[in-house]
Amino acid sequence: MFSESKMGPGYITLNILRVCNIISLLLIVVASWIMLVMTVKTSNFFFFDGAGHFITSSIAIFLIVSEVGLLKKWFARVWPILSNESGFVFLGLAMISLGCNDLGNLNKMATSQQNLGLPMWRVVIASGILSLIFGLFNIIATYVFSDSKLGITGRQVRADGAAISKGTSGKSAFSVSSGSVRRPATPVLPSYSEDRRKSKFGMKWPISISRPIVPDTEQARNWSDRSSPVIPEIQRPATSLHPAYNKEAYPAPPVPPPASSRYSVVSNMTRF
Repeated sequence: MFSESKMGPGYITLNILRVCNIISLLLIVVASWIMLVMTVKTSNFFFFDGAGHFITSSIAIFLIVSEVGLLKKWFARVWPILSNESGFVFLGLAMISLGCNDLGNLNKMATSQQNLGLPMWRVVIASGILSLIFGLFNIIATYVFSDSKLGITGRQVRADGAAISKGTSGKSAFSVSSGSVRRPATPVLPSYSEDRRKSKFGMKWPISISRPIVPDTEQARNWSDRSSPVIPEIQRPATSLHPAYNKEAYPAPPVPPPASSRYSVVSNMTRF
């Protein structure tokens, strides 16, 4: 079980590891451009080697942006594997691949120690070794500082530290400060009893609700015929008091006289 005592040390350890990741990836970018320049100078078929070095440097820059914390919402929406919802497994595998690629290029003539020179050759070999080491550390840190049962990932511990255990755990909210997208838990819908009835259209409806239970008293028995289904203490008026059955008390309104003609009649004036 994931212990809260790991969150404080995990926060410090993972942030130190983040700095090491950025340094290793920056060395990958520098080493890729060094090999790109030397490949252009010494090889006639430099296009595909140069394209490979350029792609390697672009991937390293992309990973640096994700580690620095820029475009958090964009990564959470488009690249969730590099957001706080995921661990460091993908990052570790990517760094191991980049390190292997850099070390593999040292066997080529254009990027050998004789062509690169000892200082640049050391930069290339250091970038490959550091990328391999810290890539492995990222994979290990994912399983040490995370708990899949609680939905806590290593990136969440690195962003929130011990604060992740206060009020929220796992995927429960959206945190703008850490850039994490934690989806709310699925709402629990109300469940009805197994005894359900079907309408004539085949649809299932909940059991019909009965009228309120009235105490078995004499007053309740006298009022049960005219009592309100909501408030039994209130009874409706007697039917005989309805205006339709009591015409003397409520006479019909008088019939209005017919409307007069719109033409006036003059007595002292003939039609012609």
